[in-house]
Order: sequence, then C-alpha cells, then structure tokens
Amino acid sequence: MASVVLVELSAIQSKTNIYTMIASRMDLWQQLTESDEVRRQQVAFSCATGLPLTLLPANEGASAPLPAMFCVEGCMGKRSGSFCQGTLVDAEHKASRSGNPLQFRCPAGLTKVLVPVTVDGKHLGNLLAGPFCTGSLDAPRLRRLTGHLKQCGLESQVDGLRASWSGSPEMSPEKVRAVEALLEMFAHYLADYGKKLAAHESVPQSPLLRKLEPYLANADQQALTVRELAGRLHVSPCHFCRLFKKQTGVTFTHYRTQVRIETAKRLLLDPRRRITEAAYEAGFDSIPYFNRAFRRLVGCSPSEFRSGQIRP
Repeated sequence: MASVVLVELSAIQSKTNIYTMIASRMDLWQQLTESDEVRRQQVAFSCATGLPLTLLPANEGASAPLPAMFCVEGCMGKRSGSFCQGTLVDAEHKASRSGNPLQFRCPAGLTKVLVPVTVDGKHLGNLLAGPFCTGSLDAPRLRRLTGHLKQCGLESQVDGLRASWSGSPEMSPEKVRAVEALLEMFAHYLADYGKKLAAHESVPQSPLLRKLEPYLANADQQALTVRELAGRLHVSPCHFCRLFKKQTGVTFTHYRTQVRIETAKRLLLDPRRRITEAAYEAGFDSIPYFNRAFRRLVGCSPSEFRSGQIRP
C-alpha cells in the first residue's frame, strides 16, 4: 500500500512550481560552495583577515543541517552547542530581513559577522565570519559572561570561555568595518555567480509536473495519497515518484516533510501554541518523529528553536 502523503496547501499559494524551486535553491547553493573560484576567495579572505569564514546554507530556505563547525557545535563543551545554534538562527532571521551585514555575539561573548546571500530575491545562504573579540576579557566582562553562563546552566564552562577568548583574534572597529565591506563584496559576487549558474542550469518544467500543480493548488486541504495523485495524472505510483525525484532532486516524501517543518516553524512563533499543537497542525501524527525530523532539518529541537526566536 502506498504511504499517505499529505500536502500542506497553505505553503503552496503561487502557480510557481514550488518543488523545483526548493530543490533548485538547495542545488544552486551547493554548486556555489563547491566552486573552485569560490573556495579560493574563501581561503583568501581568511588569510587576509585572520578570521574563519564559513558558507552556511539558508536555514529558512533550505532547512539543511549546518555543517560541522567547532564554534557552532559549541566551543564551551556539552550543551553549549544548542545555545550557539539558537543564536545563529536568530541572527540569520534578522540579517535576511534587512539584507545587510549583522554583527552578533555568541554565548561565549565573542563577535561574529553574518551577511546573507540572495539570488533573484531568494535567500540561498550566508557568509559567517568569526569569532573575534573587540576588547579584552577583563574582570567586569568575565563576571558578566559568567553570570550569563549560569543562567544558561553552563556555569562549569568558564575555562572553555577563557580558552575561546584566548584563541580568537582581537579586531579594531576599523578592521571590523573592513571585514564587513569584504563580506558584502563576496556576497555580491556570489549573487552574480549564482544568477549565471541558474540561467545556465535552467530547464523547461516537465509537462507532467505542470499537470500536477492544479491538483495541489485546488485540493482545498484534502489529503491526497501518492496513488491518488498518480492516478489523476494517469501514471503509476512508481513512475510518479521517479519523475518527482528526477525533476526536483528530492523525494516527494522528503519534500512533504520539509513543508511540514516550515509550517511548524511559523506556528512555533506563537508562544501561546503548544509544541504538540504546532506539530499536529503542521501535519505530523507522531511527536517523536516530528522531534527527530525537526532536529535533522533545522539543527535544533523545536523548544530550542522557539527559545531562540521569542524574546521576553
């Protein structure tokens, strides 16, 4: 029996093929980051500034797990990674809305700079430079940071905090402005390069997938199985699944999960809504599976995501 696939119609409002849009966005960012020229510029930036530079996929757009990075996983040991993830996601949301470089401080009190990369109005990824410090770890600052660690339940990680500061370069305000300027130029280069790649890789949409759009746009919230969708298009369920994967680069089930997670993220912004309610409203019928899928695609738990978005 074909597995039931629910389509969240609230996430499919335009006539644009959203399947191809999401898959092509993920593929385009991967092409950019794997380019030899982009990698050379990334290395050149780090050599010139002394700062690590990471190219991160857009969390909101691609819902992709973050690459393994020491500072994002948590430079202060156990449990600090979840706070680093939440801080980074919050910074990305702010930067993507403004379109400008954003300075923010990680849980260790160090500074990072994030610049969004946008191609044809689509937020594909981010340039993340740092961490660095803008002053010394004097006694008053150490007391403030130690108090913050205590609030987060990380009071035993003071030694890790000191180590992070000692291993991070100190930047003057002039150097920080220069870093932001270089990052903006790099982001513009990626945007232009991305447009060229998108134009080169652009292919006509499958006639069969064009037939699929009306069913997804007009089903009025009804549940559709793979078998039902395939039957309306007069193809077998196996052929439908193969065609979807060929055209979009992802399976229909994987895309379904992505849409549900994006819906859940929007619902979680309402502090009055319980996490279980958000999961069920987004289309999940298993809370354990929802929690696993959320962590896999977003990089943190639903509660950690919510705490990073909603400020008292």
